Amino acid sequence: MSYQAHIVAAPNEYRLPWPGVKSISCVKFGCEGARDLVGVTGWDGSVFLYNVQDPNDVRQAGFYFHGKPVLCCSFAGSARMVSGGADNVVKVLDIATAKTENLGKHDMPVRCVGYMDVTQLVASGSWDKSVKLWDHRARGSAVSSDVLSDRVYAMDTKGHEIVVGTRDRKIYLYDIRNMQNPVIRESPLRWQTRTVKYFPEESAFVVASIEGRVAVEYISSEPEVLKKKYAFKCHRAKDTDGVELVYPVNALAFHPKYSSLATGGTDKQVNIWDPFNRKRLVQLYKFDASVVSLDFNHDGSQIAIASSYAYEDEEIPATLPPSTVTIRTLNDSDVKIKG
Repeated sequence: MSYQAHIVAAPNEYRLPWPGVKSISCVKFGCEGARDLVGVTGWDGSVFLYNVQDPNDVRQAGFYFHGKPVLCCSFAGSARMVSGGADNVVKVLDIATAKTENLGKHDMPVRCVGYMDVTQLVASGSWDKSVKLWDHRARGSAVSSDVLSDRVYAMDTKGHEIVVGTRDRKIYLYDIRNMQNPVIRESPLRWQTRTVKYFPEESAFVVASIEGRVAVEYISSEPEVLKKKYAFKCHRAKDTDGVELVYPVNALAFHPKYSSLATGGTDKQVNIWDPFNRKRLVQLYKFDASVVSLDFNHDGSQIAIASSYAYEDEEIPATLPPSTVTIRTLNDSDVKIKG
């Protein structure tokens, strides 16, 4: 990967009125039908919904509580939002009525949720080593499920497909029309998987790990296709003695139009990459705490950046940096792939 990029230190951005003392786990923009909404989840069990139509007058549009840490959220179309957490429950919020219901339950914390728009199903992955599919029209029992080799640590959905990363570094590739026969691979990265993400258009996905690496993988097992896969180092720095410091990659997000890749790390920074030409386009200024979650809005004109202390230091500081959610407006030069 090439590291020539312009650093942006004075962006066009604003922050959501998130309580700074609450640690953040996930941030998500609404889909096109709910484009003015942003969902944010916290380790204290709270889920906030914000209306960001007017950046000068951001309003809380909803709130509900899990009772235990919330680890993930996703919009389920334009009318609903789903979340999962340490209470083992997948909750669904009806945005119009502000009512919540329990969509389903696992035996251990729900680490990941995602929405399958082609089927209107919700996928959830849990530390109980299972992936389940839920239908909000028939609450109570999963419509399909599968048992994996270890805890689910990362998951993404696209079309009829689900990609899952587990604690034992396995990658599961599902077609939900045949859930009992996933393709199972070893992670291309040697250390623990932190997050996975599908390319918007390509039949490919990326895997990020705690060792400051991202790998580009392809769905096809054809030898000619597999030749294109690669991995690159990111979110690394050198200390005053020249020793390389390696930071976990916590967050991935693809630009919906250009397929440029945003990565966020424990080094408190966001990078935007050209994954095809293998170079960095932009590095944003350094945040006050680890970047824990990222998401582009429906047309890629904005990116949501959640920054929160991740207890990454050997000694916890007496005063923790505040948790923030920053909404940044992007220029084409930040995200457009050249050539």
